[in-house]
Amino acid sequence: MTYTIFIFLEPYLAQWLQHESGGEYPIKLKRGSAEADILQATLLPQPKADGYIPQFKPEEGQVEIALPYFKGKDIRTYNYLPPKAAMALRECIRNRFRVKLWKDLYTVGNITKRTDITISEWMVSNGIVNDDRNWNTIAKIFQRQRAVYAPNKRLSTRCSTKHRKKTQNINTTLED
Repeated sequence: MTYTIFIFLEPYLAQWLQHESGGEYPIKLKRGSAEADILQATLLPQPKADGYIPQFKPEEGQVEIALPYFKGKDIRTYNYLPPKAAMALRECIRNRFRVKLWKDLYTVGNITKRTDITISEWMVSNGIVNDDRNWNTIAKIFQRQRAVYAPNKRLSTRCSTKHRKKTQNINTTLED
């Protein structure tokens, strides 16, 4: 019997995670991965509260993840993921996605290409459906990451334009 958990993920993250994990559904996490380590540390026995009903099917927006076997924790008993642990797992997946996106797209070869084509090609090679919603989300994530590392913050502020410089100079002279 396969024990599974369900977590909410954005469509692009769910598609990417499924592709990264071998393309199977329910998603099987790799042994020793950061996600598997989070599960091993946070899985608890099912709550014994009167109103608790275990979940057997994913809701809209949820993905199903198969629980890996652990040496020190029997998943027949420990198969409940508390809400805070689900948030930690979601953040781990999101952070790993952002690192892979940055590592793959911010290369010397990709700097000279058009960003829209580069993102579309990356999405296809990473198992993400190339639709407007996914593309816009990934493009915005990449734009924000580039802005963090931009020299002189030229991607994150408009201070480099002449108009902004003039207004800043006027403001400083008025204060003096």
